[in-house]
Amino acid sequence: MKFFWILLFFIFLIIKLVKAEEKPLFIKCKSLDESTILDFKINKDNNLFTTVFKKIKNNFIEIGEVVGQKRDSFILFEDKYAYLGVDFGWHYDKNTLKLKPVLLSKGTIKLNKLPEEFSCVSI
Repeated sequence: MKFFWILLFFIFLIIKLVKAEEKPLFIKCKSLDESTILDFKINKDNNLFTTVFKKIKNNFIEIGEVVGQKRDSFILFEDKYAYLGVDFGWHYDKNTLKLKPVLLSKGTIKLNKLPEEFSCVSI
């Protein structure tokens, strides 16, 4: 009986220590004329993408949250610092590997021109 409790304890201990960590998605995007490069890191939690980071001066800075996603199709995420005062985001199409700008809602500031579409690769 004592052996049973010790075995049960070790089983629970192993289960607690062995926790699968989900790897983030890294996306590297270039403009069509290759003048602009954007790097993103999107964290995953329970098979859902959650927090988005953008590489600025070799550091990943949190820029927002994922606001929409469909498995094997697309990820829609906000970019709070791309244009201050504008509710701006990006639509990443997983099939075509294209990153397109999106206005998430009407804001007080109007953009004259949206950024161009980017071509991406998952790292």
